[in-house]
Amino acid sequence: MKMQHRISTACVAATLSLYLVFPAFAQGADAASTASADAAGVASPVAGSKKSVRAANRAFSKRVKKALAQTKGLESALIVVFADAKTGAVTLTGQVENAGEDRLAVEAAKKVSNVTSVTSKLTLKTQTE
Repeated sequence: MKMQHRISTACVAATLSLYLVFPAFAQGADAASTASADAAGVASPVAGSKKSVRAANRAFSKRVKKALAQTKGLESALIVVFADAKTGAVTLTGQVENAGEDRLAVEAAKKVSNVTSVTSKLTLKTQTE
């Protein structure tokens, strides 16, 4: 019994010393939880490296793009989405056929979870014959 207690104590001590010497191990768990939250489509507090912020923004933008692609009436629209996962701000740029598609795109983007504001910089396509 004493030997088992000594072994488990030594393992705990070794693990704690690794976390103190190599803080990256401690941060790895946070990064993994953020990545799993992003994959699940859940907004997480975006604080960390530029890489993690960009990944969160891309995931957020992708969710908005998916909502636009599934919206009837926007089939011919060429819309690019810029999104900030931390603030929930979304900017739509590109071209649409008419003002109705513009309104439709803005409304579809607003329905995506965690979107706080939508800015439309959409322009009307010119009719060339």
